[in-house]
Amino acid sequence: MPLSVKTNYILNLINTGTQMLFPLITFPYACRVIEADGIGQVNFFSSIIGYISLFTCLGIPMYAIREIARDRNDVVKMNRTAIEILLLHALLTIVGYLIVAVLCLTVPQIKADVPLFLILSLTIFFTAIGCEWFYQGIEDFKYITIRGLIVKVVSVVLLFLLVKTKDDLLYYGVYSVIGILGGNIFNFIRLRKYIHRENIIFSKLDISKHIKPVLQVFSFNVVTSVYLQLNPILLGFIKDALAVGYFTAATKIMQVVMKLSSCLGVVMMPRTSNLLSEHKEAEFNALIQKSYDFTIAISLPLTCGLLFAAPYIIEVLCGQEFIPATLSSQIIAPIILMVGISNVMGIQILYPKGKIKTVIHCCMIGAIVDLILNICLIPAFSYNGTAIAYLCAEIATTASMYIIARNDIPISFFRKCHVNYFIGSILMSVILLSVPLFGEFSPVTILTVQILAGTTIYFLYLLVKKDSFVMQVISKVIKKG
Repeated sequence: MPLSVKTNYILNLINTGTQMLFPLITFPYACRVIEADGIGQVNFFSSIIGYISLFTCLGIPMYAIREIARDRNDVVKMNRTAIEILLLHALLTIVGYLIVAVLCLTVPQIKADVPLFLILSLTIFFTAIGCEWFYQGIEDFKYITIRGLIVKVVSVVLLFLLVKTKDDLLYYGVYSVIGILGGNIFNFIRLRKYIHRENIIFSKLDISKHIKPVLQVFSFNVVTSVYLQLNPILLGFIKDALAVGYFTAATKIMQVVMKLSSCLGVVMMPRTSNLLSEHKEAEFNALIQKSYDFTIAISLPLTCGLLFAAPYIIEVLCGQEFIPATLSSQIIAPIILMVGISNVMGIQILYPKGKIKTVIHCCMIGAIVDLILNICLIPAFSYNGTAIAYLCAEIATTASMYIIARNDIPISFFRKCHVNYFIGSILMSVILLSVPLFGEFSPVTILTVQILAGTTIYFLYLLVKKDSFVMQVISKVIKKG
């Protein structure tokens, strides 16, 4: 029996919180030891591996979550679906490593450091055996959270033990893989708890039936990857590893912050898919509206926070060497809000409803915008040009999704509570801008005060306005007390 959405959200929030906390510890350390060009080299290779992994996954993770969520009440059918998807992924992984071999033998930039490239390519294997989609589909977020925490602790220990100088780039590559996907080994072993041999008749397995729907999701992943994976690749080829390093620092900070606003989507997608399969339309609509309201409540202050605290976040987390990345970080800050809204519309609503083609078309618009702007802006503006292209791509995707699919989206986009979130974020921004004016303090002190004061002002304003989410939190605290 799956846990409630609130419980799953709390578990996923804990998991997301650790995903935020550990990079706040490890990334500043890596920036100072490996330095900008080393960080850029790893991210350049990781982006290439990401494209290979994109093809070997072929849209499986997102598709598989939906299918497992739909079949989870029928154990035999769920077991069969899981095995078919695992076999399909295994075949694609073999093809992926053939591509890795060809690149190692032919591409000069990769031939310069083949060991690092091969270490980073382990993500392809770990992704194939990880079947994270299975545990998300059955909504086993308790296991995902506990396993994720253990693996992160181990990976951090390895980082501090092994990465001590700039020459330890290979060890940093090992950490990059283990820290993200090391737990996938346990995922594979634990499948024995849910998949039983007696439910599998290999002669009746049909991999081919999954290919068409997987290809649809793959199309979606390809177009979105243009501005997720192609940005650092283009930057690396047109400019250099140092430019990629600055852009990586800016996007890393944004991605860490964005996890808070996006973690609800991980919980919502399997639940909304299950509600639609059971024809519970009213419950689906109510849940989606709450999800959208909560996304706005979280994304707006996070966007303002990154925009106005970026100078101190970059200096504290990455060091003075990365100060040039400050402007890029501020440019891409609104992506937090854009991605939050588009995730609700695309991943939580349109995809479970079978409207994947609409999502693909909207993402394609964003991909085209990103590609054109990158080619035009990188030569003159380097990593700042890539940041502009990235932001414009996300705005184009979100706007086109709203314009094209608004009739299929049961959401009230502009409500009174959203005005309160907007005003609260403005008040918070004023505080963030005012803190540095009170005197000469260290960047750590300024950033700490900004976070505490900004969060307090936002929360107090919503409390005065009796916001539903804030009142629910207070009510639960009082009951437990």
